[in-house]
Amino acid sequence: MKSDFTSRLKYGVSAIAIAAILPLSIQTSYAADDAAAEEELMLEEVVVTGSRIRRKDLESVSPLLITDAQQIKASGYTRIEDVLNSLPQLEASDNAFLSNGATGTASLDLRGLNNSLLSNSYASRTLVLVNGRRLQPGGIYTNAVDVNQIPAGLLKRVEIVTGGASSTYGADAVAGVVNFIMDDDFEGIKITGGISSYQHNNRNKYIQGLMDDSNFEYPTGSTWDGTQYNIDLIVGSSFADDRGHATIYANYRKVSELRQGARDYSSCALSGDGTSCGGSANAIIPNFDLYPRRATGTGGALETDYTVATNRFASLQTDGSLPDFDGSNIYNYAPVNHFQRPDERFSGGAFVNYEVNEYFKPYVEVMFMRDTTKAGIAESGTFFDEEYHISCSSPLLSAAQRVDICGGYGLDASATSTDEFAAYVGKRNVEGGPRQDSLTHSSFRIVVGAEGDINDTWRYDASMVYGSTSSSTVYENDFFGPNITKALNVVLDGDGNMVCADAAAAAAGCLPYQVFTAGAVTSEQANYL
Repeated sequence: MKSDFTSRLKYGVSAIAIAAILPLSIQTSYAADDAAAEEELMLEEVVVTGSRIRRKDLESVSPLLITDAQQIKASGYTRIEDVLNSLPQLEASDNAFLSNGATGTASLDLRGLNNSLLSNSYASRTLVLVNGRRLQPGGIYTNAVDVNQIPAGLLKRVEIVTGGASSTYGADAVAGVVNFIMDDDFEGIKITGGISSYQHNNRNKYIQGLMDDSNFEYPTGSTWDGTQYNIDLIVGSSFADDRGHATIYANYRKVSELRQGARDYSSCALSGDGTSCGGSANAIIPNFDLYPRRATGTGGALETDYTVATNRFASLQTDGSLPDFDGSNIYNYAPVNHFQRPDERFSGGAFVNYEVNEYFKPYVEVMFMRDTTKAGIAESGTFFDEEYHISCSSPLLSAAQRVDICGGYGLDASATSTDEFAAYVGKRNVEGGPRQDSLTHSSFRIVVGAEGDINDTWRYDASMVYGSTSSSTVYENDFFGPNITKALNVVLDGDGNMVCADAAAAAAGCLPYQVFTAGAVTSEQANYL
Protein backbone atom coordinates (compact mmCIF):
# COMPACT_ATOMS: atom_id res chain seq x y z
CA MET A 1 0.00 0.00 0.00
CA LYS A 2 1.41 3.45 -0.89
CA SER A 3 0.80 6.65 1.06
CA ASP A 4 2.44 10.15 1.00
CA PHE A 5 2.60 11.96 4.30
CA THR A 6 4.93 13.97 6.50
CA SER A 7 5.82 12.98 10.06
CA ARG A 8 8.29 14.24 12.62
CA LEU A 9 10.45 11.18 13.29
CA LYS A 10 13.92 10.41 14.52
CA TYR A 11 14.31 6.78 13.66
CA GLY A 12 11.56 6.15 11.14
CA VAL A 13 8.47 4.04 10.94
CA SER A 14 8.03 0.42 12.00
CA ALA A 15 5.04 -1.17 10.29
CA ILE A 16 3.46 -4.40 11.40
CA ALA A 17 0.99 -6.70 9.69
CA ILE A 18 -2.34 -7.96 10.68
CA ALA A 19 -4.77 -9.79 8.46
CA ALA A 20 -5.56 -8.14 5.17
CA ILE A 21 -9.12 -7.48 6.30
CA LEU A 22 -8.13 -5.94 9.66
CA PRO A 23 -7.58 -2.19 10.23
CA LEU A 24 -4.11 -0.84 9.41
CA SER A 25 -1.86 -0.37 12.43
CA ILE A 26 1.27 1.83 12.18
CA GLN A 27 3.58 2.24 15.16
CA THR A 28 5.62 5.49 15.38
CA SER A 29 8.60 6.33 17.56
CA TYR A 30 9.06 9.98 18.61
CA ALA A 31 12.41 11.44 19.57
CA ALA A 32 13.14 12.86 22.97
CA ASP A 33 15.59 15.25 21.37
CA ASP A 34 13.67 18.44 20.47
CA ALA A 35 16.18 19.45 17.81
CA ALA A 36 15.96 16.11 16.00
CA ALA A 37 12.20 16.17 16.37
CA GLU A 38 12.09 19.23 14.11
CA GLU A 39 13.59 17.29 11.24
CA GLU A 40 11.10 16.25 8.62
CA LEU A 41 11.21 12.94 6.79
CA MET A 42 9.17 12.37 3.67
CA LEU A 43 8.18 8.69 3.28
CA GLU A 44 7.29 7.69 -0.25
CA GLU A 45 6.15 4.15 0.55
CA VAL A 46 4.99 2.11 3.55
CA VAL A 47 4.68 -1.65 3.21
CA VAL A 48 2.48 -3.51 5.69
CA THR A 49 3.47 -7.11 6.31
CA GLY A 50 2.23 -9.90 8.52
CA SER A 51 -0.55 -12.34 7.84
CA ARG A 52 0.40 -12.55 4.15
CA ILE A 53 4.07 -11.58 4.74
CA ARG A 54 4.24 -9.64 1.49
CA ARG A 55 7.93 -8.76 1.88
CA LYS A 56 10.48 -11.03 3.54
CA ASP A 57 13.13 -8.29 3.99
CA LEU A 58 11.05 -5.91 6.12
CA GLU A 59 12.02 -5.59 9.78
CA SER A 60 9.04 -6.65 11.88
CA VAL A 61 8.07 -6.57 15.55
CA SER A 62 8.20 -10.38 15.81
CA PRO A 63 11.38 -12.28 14.87
CA LEU A 64 11.11 -13.60 11.32
CA LEU A 65 13.17 -16.54 10.03
CA ILE A 66 13.41 -17.25 6.30
CA THR A 67 14.42 -20.61 4.79
CA ASP A 68 14.52 -20.57 1.01
CA ALA A 69 14.49 -23.34 -1.60
CA GLN A 70 18.28 -23.36 -1.96
CA GLN A 71 18.79 -23.89 1.76
CA ILE A 72 16.25 -26.72 1.74
CA LYS A 73 18.00 -28.33 -1.23
CA ALA A 74 21.42 -27.98 0.41
CA SER A 75 20.19 -29.63 3.62
CA GLY A 76 19.80 -32.97 1.81
CA TYR A 77 16.46 -33.65 3.49
CA THR A 78 13.43 -34.76 1.49
CA ARG A 79 10.95 -34.58 4.37
CA ILE A 80 10.01 -31.00 5.10
CA GLU A 81 9.60 -31.72 8.84
CA ASP A 82 13.22 -32.89 8.98
CA VAL A 83 14.36 -29.62 7.41
CA LEU A 84 12.48 -27.46 9.90
CA ASN A 85 13.10 -29.64 12.97
CA SER A 86 16.82 -29.07 12.43
CA LEU A 87 16.25 -25.38 13.25
CA PRO A 88 16.75 -24.36 16.91
CA GLN A 89 13.36 -22.60 16.99
CA LEU A 90 11.47 -25.88 16.51
CA GLU A 91 11.26 -28.90 18.75
CA ALA A 92 10.89 -32.32 17.13
CA SER A 93 7.23 -33.35 17.13
CA ASP A 94 5.34 -36.12 15.32
CA ASN A 95 7.61 -37.43 12.60
CA ALA A 96 8.84 -40.60 10.86
CA PHE A 97 10.99 -41.53 13.86
CA LEU A 98 8.11 -41.80 16.34
CA SER A 99 6.64 -45.28 16.70
CA ASN A 100 4.98 -45.88 20.07
CA GLY A 101 1.98 -43.56 20.05
CA ALA A 102 2.50 -42.44 16.45
CA THR A 103 -0.34 -40.65 14.67
CA GLY A 104 1.17 -41.22 11.23
CA THR A 105 1.42 -37.46 10.68
CA ALA A 106 4.33 -35.03 10.62
CA SER A 107 3.83 -31.84 12.60
CA LEU A 108 5.77 -28.72 13.64
CA ASP A 109 6.23 -27.49 17.20
CA LEU A 110 7.68 -24.02 17.66
CA ARG A 111 9.52 -23.70 20.99
CA GLY A 112 7.94 -26.89 22.33
CA LEU A 113 4.67 -25.18 23.26
CA ASN A 114 2.49 -27.90 21.70
CA ASN A 115 3.46 -30.16 24.62
CA SER A 116 3.66 -27.52 27.32
CA LEU A 117 1.22 -26.47 30.03
CA LEU A 118 -0.33 -24.10 27.48
CA SER A 119 -1.60 -27.03 25.51
CA ASN A 120 -2.76 -30.62 25.62
CA SER A 121 -2.46 -33.66 23.42
CA TYR A 122 -5.31 -32.49 21.19
CA ALA A 123 -4.24 -28.89 20.64
CA SER A 124 -1.64 -27.15 18.51
CA ARG A 125 0.03 -23.84 19.25
CA THR A 126 1.93 -23.54 15.97
CA LEU A 127 -0.13 -22.11 13.12
CA VAL A 128 0.73 -23.52 9.68
CA LEU A 129 -0.18 -21.68 6.47
CA VAL A 130 0.27 -22.22 2.74
CA ASN A 131 0.55 -18.94 0.82
CA GLY A 132 -0.82 -17.20 3.90
CA ARG A 133 -3.91 -19.42 4.24
CA ARG A 134 -4.57 -22.04 6.89
CA LEU A 135 -4.21 -25.78 6.56
CA GLN A 136 -6.72 -28.18 8.10
CA PRO A 137 -5.95 -30.43 11.14
CA GLY A 138 -3.93 -33.57 10.52
CA GLY A 139 -6.60 -36.12 11.41
CA ILE A 140 -8.72 -37.63 14.14
CA TYR A 141 -5.69 -38.21 16.40
CA THR A 142 -4.24 -34.70 16.37
CA ASN A 143 -5.31 -31.13 15.65
CA ALA A 144 -1.77 -30.27 14.56
CA VAL A 145 -1.35 -29.71 10.83
CA ASP A 146 0.16 -32.61 8.90
CA VAL A 147 2.99 -31.16 6.79
CA ASN A 148 3.17 -34.38 4.75
CA GLN A 149 0.83 -32.60 2.35
CA ILE A 150 3.39 -29.84 1.64
CA PRO A 151 5.10 -30.40 -1.76
CA ALA A 152 8.75 -29.84 -0.83
CA GLY A 153 9.82 -29.71 -4.48
CA LEU A 154 7.55 -26.71 -5.12
CA LEU A 155 8.63 -24.64 -2.13
CA LYS A 156 9.93 -21.15 -2.84
CA ARG A 157 10.62 -20.36 0.82
CA VAL A 158 9.38 -20.92 4.37
CA GLU A 159 8.68 -17.89 6.56
CA ILE A 160 8.60 -18.50 10.31
CA VAL A 161 7.30 -15.94 12.80
CA THR A 162 8.96 -17.22 15.96
CA GLY A 163 7.83 -14.59 18.45
CA GLY A 164 4.22 -15.62 18.82
CA ALA A 165 1.29 -14.19 16.89
CA SER A 166 -1.81 -14.96 18.94
CA SER A 167 -2.98 -11.33 18.91
CA THR A 168 -3.36 -11.60 15.14
CA TYR A 169 -4.37 -15.21 14.58
CA GLY A 170 -5.71 -16.53 17.88
CA ALA A 171 -4.67 -19.22 20.36
CA ASP A 172 -3.34 -21.62 17.73
CA ALA A 173 -0.53 -19.14 17.01
CA VAL A 174 0.74 -18.72 20.58
CA ALA A 175 4.08 -20.25 19.59
CA GLY A 176 4.26 -18.59 16.18
CA VAL A 177 3.45 -19.08 12.51
CA VAL A 178 5.02 -21.19 9.76
CA ASN A 179 4.07 -19.95 6.29
CA PHE A 180 4.95 -22.12 3.27
CA ILE A 181 5.25 -20.04 0.10
CA MET A 182 4.76 -22.07 -3.07
CA ASP A 183 6.49 -21.42 -6.40
CA ASP A 184 3.19 -21.11 -8.24
CA ASP A 185 4.83 -19.24 -11.17
CA PHE A 186 7.02 -22.19 -12.16
CA GLU A 187 7.65 -22.51 -15.90
CA GLY A 188 8.57 -25.74 -17.65
CA ILE A 189 8.85 -29.38 -16.59
CA LYS A 190 10.99 -30.60 -13.71
CA ILE A 191 11.47 -34.20 -12.63
CA THR A 192 13.62 -34.88 -9.59
CA GLY A 193 14.33 -38.11 -7.76
CA GLY A 194 16.40 -39.21 -4.86
CA ILE A 195 17.62 -42.18 -2.88
CA SER A 196 18.94 -41.82 0.65
CA SER A 197 20.12 -44.32 3.22
CA TYR A 198 21.74 -44.49 6.65
CA GLN A 199 25.21 -45.93 7.17
CA HIS A 200 26.55 -47.12 10.52
CA ASN A 201 29.61 -48.99 11.75
CA ASN A 202 28.65 -51.29 14.61
CA ARG A 203 31.73 -50.98 16.81
CA ASN A 204 30.49 -49.73 20.16
CA LYS A 205 32.65 -51.92 22.39
CA TYR A 206 31.04 -50.77 25.62
CA ILE A 207 27.49 -51.66 24.61
CA GLN A 208 28.63 -54.86 22.91
CA GLY A 209 30.33 -55.90 26.13
CA LEU A 210 27.12 -55.38 28.09
CA MET A 211 25.20 -57.48 25.59
CA ASP A 212 27.82 -60.24 25.74
CA ASP A 213 27.31 -60.34 29.52
CA SER A 214 23.55 -60.77 28.99
CA ASN A 215 23.88 -63.22 26.05
CA PHE A 216 22.02 -60.78 23.81
CA GLU A 217 22.54 -60.79 20.05
CA TYR A 218 23.61 -57.66 18.20
CA PRO A 219 24.75 -56.65 14.69
CA THR A 220 28.39 -56.23 13.72
CA GLY A 221 30.22 -54.58 10.84
CA SER A 222 28.97 -51.85 8.52
CA THR A 223 25.28 -51.50 7.68
CA TRP A 224 23.30 -49.51 5.10
CA ASP A 225 19.58 -49.36 5.78
CA GLY A 226 16.51 -47.19 6.29
CA THR A 227 16.48 -46.44 2.57
CA GLN A 228 14.12 -43.77 1.25
CA TYR A 229 13.03 -43.22 -2.37
CA ASN A 230 11.26 -40.17 -3.71
CA ILE A 231 10.32 -38.76 -7.11
CA ASP A 232 8.77 -35.37 -7.87
CA LEU A 233 7.12 -34.07 -11.02
CA ILE A 234 6.35 -30.38 -11.53
CA VAL A 235 4.79 -28.90 -14.64
CA GLY A 236 4.10 -25.18 -15.02
CA SER A 237 3.03 -22.91 -17.84
CA SER A 238 1.37 -19.61 -18.54
CA PHE A 239 -1.69 -19.35 -20.78
CA ALA A 240 -4.08 -16.80 -22.28
CA ASP A 241 -1.28 -14.47 -23.43
CA ASP A 242 0.42 -14.66 -20.01
CA ARG A 243 -2.71 -13.52 -18.20
CA GLY A 244 -2.98 -16.87 -16.43
CA HIS A 245 -0.63 -19.47 -15.01
CA ALA A 246 -1.03 -23.09 -13.92
CA THR A 247 1.36 -25.26 -11.92
CA ILE A 248 0.71 -28.98 -11.38
CA TYR A 249 2.75 -31.25 -9.12
CA ALA A 250 2.88 -34.91 -8.10
CA ASN A 251 5.08 -36.66 -5.58
CA TYR A 252 5.72 -40.26 -4.54
CA ARG A 253 7.79 -41.30 -1.52
CA LYS A 254 8.58 -44.69 -0.03
CA VAL A 255 10.48 -45.15 3.23
CA SER A 256 11.89 -48.46 4.45
CA GLU A 257 11.69 -49.43 8.09
CA LEU A 258 14.66 -49.20 10.44
CA ARG A 259 14.52 -51.12 13.71
CA GLN A 260 16.61 -50.60 16.84
CA GLY A 261 18.07 -54.07 16.40
CA ALA A 262 19.97 -52.80 13.35
CA ARG A 263 22.35 -50.84 15.60
CA ASP A 264 24.62 -52.23 18.29
CA TYR A 265 24.11 -49.22 20.57
CA SER A 266 20.32 -49.69 20.60
CA SER A 267 20.10 -53.49 20.61
CA CYS A 268 19.61 -53.76 24.35
CA ALA A 269 17.36 -52.01 26.80
CA LEU A 270 19.83 -50.36 29.17
CA SER A 271 19.32 -50.48 32.91
CA GLY A 272 18.58 -47.25 34.72
CA ASP A 273 22.23 -46.57 35.54
CA GLY A 274 23.42 -47.57 32.07
CA THR A 275 25.85 -50.19 33.36
CA SER A 276 24.03 -53.30 32.15
CA CYS A 277 21.46 -54.54 29.67
CA GLY A 278 18.06 -54.62 31.28
CA GLY A 279 14.74 -55.77 29.95
CA SER A 280 11.29 -56.83 31.00
CA ALA A 281 10.23 -59.56 33.42
CA ASN A 282 7.45 -60.22 30.90
CA ALA A 283 9.68 -62.82 29.33
CA ILE A 284 9.45 -65.45 26.61
CA ILE A 285 9.44 -68.12 29.32
CA PRO A 286 7.09 -66.57 31.87
CA ASN A 287 7.62 -65.34 35.41
CA PHE A 288 4.86 -65.52 38.03
CA ASP A 289 3.79 -63.49 41.05
CA LEU A 290 1.96 -66.05 43.22
CA TYR A 291 -0.36 -65.86 46.26
CA PRO A 292 -2.59 -68.45 48.01
CA ARG A 293 -6.40 -68.27 48.08
CA ARG A 294 -8.01 -69.12 51.40
CA ALA A 295 -11.58 -69.64 52.63
CA THR A 296 -12.34 -66.56 54.72
CA GLY A 297 -15.24 -64.21 55.26
CA THR A 298 -18.97 -64.94 54.96
CA GLY A 299 -19.78 -68.41 53.68
CA GLY A 300 -16.17 -69.43 53.43
CA ALA A 301 -15.59 -67.65 50.09
CA LEU A 302 -12.08 -67.85 48.72
CA GLU A 303 -10.05 -64.68 49.06
CA THR A 304 -6.49 -63.94 48.05
CA ASP A 305 -3.96 -63.73 50.89
CA TYR A 306 -1.70 -60.82 49.96
CA THR A 307 0.56 -60.94 53.03
CA VAL A 308 4.24 -60.56 52.32
CA ALA A 309 5.00 -63.96 53.77
CA THR A 310 2.80 -65.71 51.20
CA ASN A 311 4.20 -63.88 48.12
CA ARG A 312 6.37 -65.83 45.70
CA PHE A 313 7.95 -64.26 42.65
CA ALA A 314 8.95 -67.33 40.66
CA SER A 315 10.61 -67.95 37.32
CA LEU A 316 9.61 -70.94 35.20
CA GLN A 317 12.47 -73.21 34.16
CA THR A 318 12.68 -75.52 31.17
CA ASP A 319 12.22 -78.53 33.49
CA GLY A 320 8.98 -77.05 34.88
CA SER A 321 10.40 -76.06 38.26
CA LEU A 322 9.57 -72.66 39.75
CA PRO A 323 12.54 -71.29 41.75
CA ASP A 324 12.56 -67.69 42.98
CA PHE A 325 13.18 -65.07 40.32
CA ASP A 326 16.89 -64.11 40.27
CA GLY A 327 16.68 -61.32 37.68
CA SER A 328 18.13 -63.33 34.80
CA ASN A 329 14.89 -64.32 33.03
CA ILE A 330 14.13 -61.07 31.26
CA TYR A 331 13.12 -60.14 27.73
CA ASN A 332 15.15 -57.72 25.60
CA TYR A 333 12.37 -55.72 23.98
CA ALA A 334 14.59 -53.11 22.30
CA PRO A 335 15.48 -54.72 18.91
CA VAL A 336 11.94 -54.99 17.51
CA ASN A 337 11.03 -51.34 18.10
CA HIS A 338 11.13 -48.96 15.16
CA PHE A 339 13.69 -46.20 14.78
CA GLN A 340 12.04 -45.24 11.49
CA ARG A 341 8.57 -46.37 10.44
CA PRO A 342 7.93 -47.82 6.98
CA ASP A 343 5.90 -45.29 5.06
CA GLU A 344 4.39 -44.79 1.61
CA ARG A 345 2.97 -41.48 0.45
CA PHE A 346 1.44 -40.00 -2.69
CA SER A 347 0.55 -36.35 -3.07
CA GLY A 348 -0.54 -34.12 -5.90
CA GLY A 349 -2.22 -30.84 -6.64
CA ALA A 350 -2.36 -27.66 -8.69
CA PHE A 351 -2.10 -23.88 -8.35
CA VAL A 352 -3.92 -21.80 -10.96
CA ASN A 353 -4.32 -18.03 -11.20
CA TYR A 354 -5.73 -15.71 -13.86
CA GLU A 355 -5.71 -11.94 -14.26
CA VAL A 356 -8.98 -10.63 -15.62
CA ASN A 357 -7.79 -7.10 -14.90
CA GLU A 358 -5.92 -5.30 -12.15
CA TYR A 359 -9.07 -5.30 -10.01
CA PHE A 360 -9.96 -8.97 -10.28
CA LYS A 361 -7.42 -11.80 -10.23
CA PRO A 362 -9.06 -15.13 -9.31
CA TYR A 363 -7.01 -18.12 -8.16
CA VAL A 364 -7.51 -21.78 -7.20
CA GLU A 365 -5.33 -24.10 -5.09
CA VAL A 366 -5.93 -27.85 -4.87
CA MET A 367 -3.89 -30.26 -2.70
CA PHE A 368 -4.33 -34.00 -2.09
CA MET A 369 -2.25 -36.44 -0.05
CA ARG A 370 -2.57 -40.10 1.00
CA ASP A 371 -0.13 -41.63 3.46
CA THR A 372 0.15 -45.19 4.78
CA THR A 373 2.53 -46.16 7.56
CA LYS A 374 2.99 -48.93 10.10
CA ALA A 375 4.26 -48.29 13.63
CA GLY A 376 5.83 -51.32 15.29
CA ILE A 377 6.68 -51.79 18.95
CA ALA A 378 7.65 -54.75 21.09
CA GLU A 379 5.30 -57.68 21.50
CA SER A 380 2.34 -57.50 23.82
CA GLY A 381 2.02 -59.71 26.88
CA THR A 382 0.21 -60.31 30.11
CA PHE A 383 2.36 -57.69 31.91
CA PHE A 384 1.37 -58.91 35.43
CA ASP A 385 -1.73 -56.84 34.77
CA GLU A 386 -4.54 -59.05 36.05
CA GLU A 387 -5.01 -61.56 38.83
CA TYR A 388 -5.90 -65.02 37.53
CA HIS A 389 -7.46 -67.61 39.84
CA ILE A 390 -6.14 -71.05 38.96
CA SER A 391 -7.38 -74.29 40.43
CA CYS A 392 -4.81 -76.55 42.08
CA SER A 393 -6.29 -79.34 39.91
CA SER A 394 -5.81 -77.41 36.67
CA PRO A 395 -4.42 -79.56 33.84
CA LEU A 396 -2.08 -76.66 33.09
CA LEU A 397 -0.03 -77.71 36.13
CA SER A 398 2.28 -80.67 36.35
CA ALA A 399 2.06 -82.89 39.44
CA ALA A 400 5.32 -81.38 40.70
CA GLN A 401 4.00 -77.86 40.26
CA ARG A 402 0.84 -78.71 42.22
CA VAL A 403 2.96 -79.88 45.12
CA ASP A 404 5.31 -76.91 44.80
CA ILE A 405 2.67 -74.19 44.62
CA CYS A 406 -0.44 -75.52 46.33
CA GLY A 407 1.33 -77.84 48.72
CA GLY A 408 3.72 -75.07 49.66
CA TYR A 409 0.74 -72.92 50.66
CA GLY A 410 -0.88 -75.76 52.66
CA LEU A 411 -3.59 -76.21 50.02
CA ASP A 412 -4.94 -79.45 48.59
CA ALA A 413 -2.45 -80.47 45.85
CA SER A 414 -4.43 -83.41 44.52
CA ALA A 415 -5.62 -83.75 40.92
CA THR A 416 -9.23 -83.31 42.13
CA SER A 417 -8.58 -80.29 44.40
CA THR A 418 -11.04 -77.41 44.54
CA ASP A 419 -8.48 -75.08 46.15
CA GLU A 420 -7.08 -72.17 44.16
CA PHE A 421 -4.08 -69.90 44.05
CA ALA A 422 -3.73 -66.43 42.53
CA ALA A 423 -1.19 -65.78 39.76
CA TYR A 424 -0.02 -62.61 38.07
CA VAL A 425 1.62 -63.77 34.83
CA GLY A 426 4.54 -62.16 33.04
CA LYS A 427 4.53 -63.72 29.56
CA ARG A 428 5.71 -61.98 26.38
CA ASN A 429 3.67 -62.67 23.25
CA VAL A 430 6.57 -63.55 20.95
CA GLU A 431 4.36 -66.23 19.40
CA GLY A 432 1.92 -63.59 18.14
CA GLY A 433 4.51 -61.15 16.82
CA PRO A 434 5.19 -57.45 17.51
CA ARG A 435 2.37 -55.02 18.03
CA GLN A 436 1.69 -53.04 14.88
CA ASP A 437 -0.44 -49.98 14.30
CA SER A 438 -1.33 -49.63 10.61
CA LEU A 439 -2.19 -45.97 10.04
CA THR A 440 -3.71 -44.49 6.90
CA HIS A 441 -4.77 -40.90 6.44
CA SER A 442 -5.80 -38.82 3.46
CA SER A 443 -6.17 -35.08 3.17
CA PHE A 444 -7.85 -32.84 0.63
CA ARG A 445 -7.75 -29.05 0.47
CA ILE A 446 -9.13 -26.56 -2.01
CA VAL A 447 -8.86 -22.78 -1.98
CA VAL A 448 -10.94 -20.49 -4.20
CA GLY A 449 -10.33 -16.77 -4.06
CA ALA A 450 -9.58 -13.52 -5.77
CA GLU A 451 -7.35 -10.54 -5.18
CA GLY A 452 -6.85 -7.16 -6.76
CA ASP A 453 -6.60 -3.40 -6.32
CA ILE A 454 -9.49 -1.34 -5.02
CA ASN A 455 -7.76 2.02 -5.63
CA ASP A 456 -4.27 3.47 -5.28
CA THR A 457 -4.41 2.99 -1.52
CA TRP A 458 -6.27 -0.22 -0.84
CA ARG A 459 -6.25 -3.77 -2.19
CA TYR A 460 -8.18 -6.89 -1.25
CA ASP A 461 -7.63 -10.64 -1.03
CA ALA A 462 -10.72 -12.74 -0.32
CA SER A 463 -10.81 -16.54 -0.31
CA MET A 464 -12.70 -19.58 0.86
CA VAL A 465 -10.80 -22.65 2.13
CA TYR A 466 -12.19 -26.17 2.41
CA GLY A 467 -10.09 -28.93 3.94
CA SER A 468 -10.83 -32.45 5.12
CA THR A 469 -8.78 -35.29 6.56
CA SER A 470 -9.80 -38.91 6.99
CA SER A 471 -7.90 -41.33 9.23
CA SER A 472 -8.04 -45.03 9.94
CA THR A 473 -6.05 -47.35 12.16
CA VAL A 474 -5.80 -51.11 12.63
CA TYR A 475 -3.99 -52.16 15.80
CA GLU A 476 -2.74 -55.75 15.63
CA ASN A 477 -1.29 -58.33 18.03
CA ASP A 478 -2.38 -56.75 21.30
CA PHE A 479 -3.88 -59.00 23.96
CA PHE A 480 -7.57 -58.84 24.84
CA GLY A 481 -7.68 -59.33 28.61
CA PRO A 482 -10.94 -61.32 29.02
CA ASN A 483 -9.70 -63.94 26.56
CA ILE A 484 -6.64 -64.59 28.71
CA THR A 485 -8.89 -65.39 31.68
CA LYS A 486 -10.87 -67.87 29.58
CA ALA A 487 -7.73 -69.49 28.18
CA LEU A 488 -6.36 -70.10 31.69
CA ASN A 489 -9.60 -71.74 32.89
CA VAL A 490 -8.89 -75.25 31.60
CA VAL A 491 -10.39 -78.73 32.12
CA LEU A 492 -9.94 -82.18 30.55
CA ASP A 493 -12.49 -83.45 28.05
CA GLY A 494 -13.72 -87.05 27.77
CA ASP A 495 -10.62 -87.99 25.78
CA GLY A 496 -8.26 -86.51 28.34
CA ASN A 497 -7.37 -83.46 26.24
CA MET A 498 -7.09 -79.98 27.68
CA VAL A 499 -9.89 -77.64 26.60
CA CYS A 500 -11.20 -74.27 27.73
CA ALA A 501 -13.84 -74.76 30.42
CA ASP A 502 -16.08 -72.08 28.90
CA ALA A 503 -17.92 -73.98 26.12
CA ALA A 504 -18.87 -70.79 24.26
CA ALA A 505 -15.26 -69.62 24.34
CA ALA A 506 -14.06 -73.03 23.13
CA ALA A 507 -16.50 -72.83 20.22
CA ALA A 508 -15.10 -69.39 19.40
CA GLY A 509 -11.58 -70.76 19.11
CA CYS A 510 -10.31 -70.63 22.69
CA LEU A 511 -7.24 -72.80 23.26
CA PRO A 512 -5.60 -73.48 26.63
CA TYR A 513 -2.84 -70.98 27.31
CA GLN A 514 -0.07 -73.29 28.49
CA VAL A 515 2.06 -70.81 30.40
CA PHE A 516 3.21 -73.34 33.02
CA THR A 517 5.09 -75.40 30.44
CA ALA A 518 8.23 -73.83 28.96
CA GLY A 519 7.94 -73.45 25.19
CA ALA A 520 4.42 -74.90 25.01
CA VAL A 521 2.61 -71.72 23.93
CA THR A 522 1.87 -71.78 20.20
CA SER A 523 0.94 -69.12 17.66
CA GLU A 524 -2.55 -70.67 17.51
CA GLN A 525 -2.98 -70.08 21.23
CA ALA A 526 -1.76 -66.51 20.79
CA ASN A 527 -4.17 -65.87 17.91
CA TYR A 528 -7.18 -66.35 20.17
CA LEU A 529 -5.73 -63.98 22.75
